[in-house]
Amino acid sequence: MLSDREKERLRSLGRQIREIAELDIQKENKKLWTAVNDGQMIRPVVIARDYPVLLLMEGPDAIRPTIEDPYFRQREMEMLLTIYEWNHLRGDRVVEPYLNVPVIAEDTNVGLRMSSYPAQWTMDPEELHRAYAFERVLWNEEDVSAKIKWPKVVYRREETMERYEQMCEIMEGIIEIKLFGIQNFRFAMFDDIFAWTTIDQGMTDLVMNPEYLHLAAERYAECFIHRAKQYEELGLISSNNSNTFIGNGGYGYCSALPKPTETGIGGSLKDNWGVAQDQIFTSVSPEMTKEFAFDHERAWTDLYPRIYYGCCERLDHKIEELGTFPNLKKISVSPFSDCEAAMEKMGKRYIVSFKAHNTFINLNPCGYDLLTEELKKVCRLAKRYGSSVEIIMKSIIDLNHEPQRLWEWCRLASEIVKSY
Repeated sequence: MLSDREKERLRSLGRQIREIAELDIQKENKKLWTAVNDGQMIRPVVIARDYPVLLLMEGPDAIRPTIEDPYFRQREMEMLLTIYEWNHLRGDRVVEPYLNVPVIAEDTNVGLRMSSYPAQWTMDPEELHRAYAFERVLWNEEDVSAKIKWPKVVYRREETMERYEQMCEIMEGIIEIKLFGIQNFRFAMFDDIFAWTTIDQGMTDLVMNPEYLHLAAERYAECFIHRAKQYEELGLISSNNSNTFIGNGGYGYCSALPKPTETGIGGSLKDNWGVAQDQIFTSVSPEMTKEFAFDHERAWTDLYPRIYYGCCERLDHKIEELGTFPNLKKISVSPFSDCEAAMEKMGKRYIVSFKAHNTFINLNPCGYDLLTEELKKVCRLAKRYGSSVEIIMKSIIDLNHEPQRLWEWCRLASEIVKSY
């Protein structure tokens, strides 16, 4: 049970978020994101994301949770982060006038360990820098069907509604509460498959045992489609036409998709952005990437009207092959890509999800000059090629105990794009 003090703590945070959400600038920022995602950019939009909260628990305005109960401590942390981001990492951030209560569901996934583990909420400093070893579990074609298993999703509705009603009671008269389902399905086919075969064996199999990898890719796509459709049938899809990050990019606001439902859940896959990526293929040829990844991913991407593709992999030399996806709308341009080559090929056809060099922010002294020149360069290229661009600073694992570095990047980026 929450104490009266803890309930008032949550209410106080809820009031602050409602006040922020009611500011006129929220409408202005939504308009900017919508214009970018519609391919009618007013100016580039900027945002920082994917930083462990642990890095923000130092220095001025450090995030300090106070609630003991694990569930409500998580809700407290989410609200604290929203307020912190608005005060210090604003960019073109949007805060909506409601709070989310995540649905509770049991999800077996495919029964094998995935290749990535988000560490946003970890409180263990060692966890941020821990290396992982992957043991080979796929050895042959028989293993593919035996070990990549059909997912099973079970909705724990009673527990979900109990949490929902608790939050509604706490926040009554302060801020609206909505249910929050799943908005983005991580789909990283060969990042996962090579985690199960090991990278060296997987790369060898591309040449020496291609049929085995084709079988694994087909099985992977079938299982993930089956999983996504279970969420849809259970009514647990939430709209990502909102202040939701689409894959590894920015917000999903656009004119082409329906607005979120009133309750927050009950949407459909065809009303959402879909995502896909294969970082492990960054050095694989365009032709082989198309054969093994893009062609098999097509069954997944066909579920959605709009697709965002990529993460940190190099894609500037694979733009033509990415045309395999007729509903592709946005492509990641990572620091490993030739930015100009990518934007020249993408032109006005695709939205550019530009990823800033997160290593520059960790230099000693901080590489503000490099970051500034990078921001100016992408704005120049946007004008040259008529591109719609979002600029993302993400995947930060260290700030040298100076969260103000990230504050300054947000300030610099906002200043530069506003003079676009």
